[in-house]
Amino acid sequence: MSLKYRQLKLGEAIARYLPRKVGYGIARRFADAYVLLDRRGREAVIHNLQRIHQHNGTVLSQRALRALARENFLNFAKYLVDFFHFLHLDREHADRLINFGIVPNVFDDLLAKGKGVIALSAHIGNWELGAGALAQRGYPFNVVALWQPDPKLNELYQSYRSNRGVKPIQFGRAARECIAALRRGEIVAVLGDRDYTGGRQTVQFFGQPARLPDGPAKLALTTGAPILPVFMVRVEGDKFSYVLGEPIWADKQRDSVADIAGRIAGALEKVICAHSEQWYLFHDLWNVEDDRRMATTAAFGESSRQANE
Repeated sequence: MSLKYRQLKLGEAIARYLPRKVGYGIARRFADAYVLLDRRGREAVIHNLQRIHQHNGTVLSQRALRALARENFLNFAKYLVDFFHFLHLDREHADRLINFGIVPNVFDDLLAKGKGVIALSAHIGNWELGAGALAQRGYPFNVVALWQPDPKLNELYQSYRSNRGVKPIQFGRAARECIAALRRGEIVAVLGDRDYTGGRQTVQFFGQPARLPDGPAKLALTTGAPILPVFMVRVEGDKFSYVLGEPIWADKQRDSVADIAGRIAGALEKVICAHSEQWYLFHDLWNVEDDRRMATTAAFGESSRQANE
């Protein structure tokens, strides 16, 4: 049994059997420790925050950037608590905790067109709960997810998603299953802010080239399914609210993959700029080669990283 497996089970026990506020108190201690000890991660978050806000015309002092970075670490620690705390979320509890707004109506309208929906999200707020809460309402949710090399650990990760009513699709072998799900009129959820392939293609993101996945654009062009930018963010009182962008429709006669990728980047920029303290990326996305090495290692393991160097 791996150390990471034991850590996950311990985190699950703490988050599920202690009151949420107590879990948050423990999380705060860990977050403060990481801010102090993880210099590389802290400086990367500060650098990312600076780039985001400068692109939006806002110049923040170093003191303000450090405070925002600390809030980012704390929000991520809370995300981890909630990841385990809400493994099983009943409808009544979800309605008290989450502001669904017009999200169900928008999904109903798009699904009625018969092409399925590509739900585009990011590592922001609580993306796992966002998918799970909609699946709990009966929406057919598939999510593209990384598989872990340790079979027991992978089984645990995917069971967390299945327990929320979400069907995981293995990254790296996802294209055929995603297309089939969309043609069945289902929802395929993808994270658009991190490219785990070995590709070097880039898109302008906050004014600089960055690697973002082109899979959502290719899916939209292949199937005609709309891309719906949809995110769940933390709001006052540690509740949650969905944030929607405008649906992105791809026309294979007129649009290229690069065209759609640029529109996706624009949708991501809006929500990340508005909620930068909840965007969980602890390295420099704009260092293209470093990002590529880290991403392929996460997706395919050390041997893949060495092969790509």
